[in-house]
Amino acid sequence: MHTRALNNWRPSLAAILLVSTISGTMASQAWAESGHGGEKPPADADEVSAESADGTRAIKLGEFSIRVYHTVSSRKDTVSFVLLATVGKDEYESFEHLYGNRKNKVRDQVIVATRLVPIEDYDDPELKKFRRRIYLRLRRALPELSIEDLRVSDFSLSSQST
Repeated sequence: MHTRALNNWRPSLAAILLVSTISGTMASQAWAESGHGGEKPPADADEVSAESADGTRAIKLGEFSIRVYHTVSSRKDTVSFVLLATVGKDEYESFEHLYGNRKNKVRDQVIVATRLVPIEDYDDPELKKFRRRIYLRLRRALPELSIEDLRVSDFSLSSQST
């Protein structure tokens, strides 16, 4: 008797689940379109500098705070910085268009490169090896992005023994 009652409820249950899934998807799209969930385009005033004298622009690629765990030395490092990419004026529009679709991949490559940097490379005041490692990883993974140089600002490194 319970089996017959359960079989009668299955079509209604499927319909309820379908309606709730569709309404949930529409609600999340409305939330994103109203400015609450979507990503901002990279051309915001905070993310793009004015054109410099040599015709380049610095575009903010993100603020990073990355933890690196060293099990052998039982140490935990936290590296925090803001990364900016320098782009020529001729390539700016194509960079802006391509970067909008590749933000997550850029972020992943920066995180991987940061975790691979030895602690000694952070001793350089200009962070040349650190910037070079990130630059090479971005050029290899995303050759279509025309990045001329990388700049690092608000850099901090904290090390903690565990």
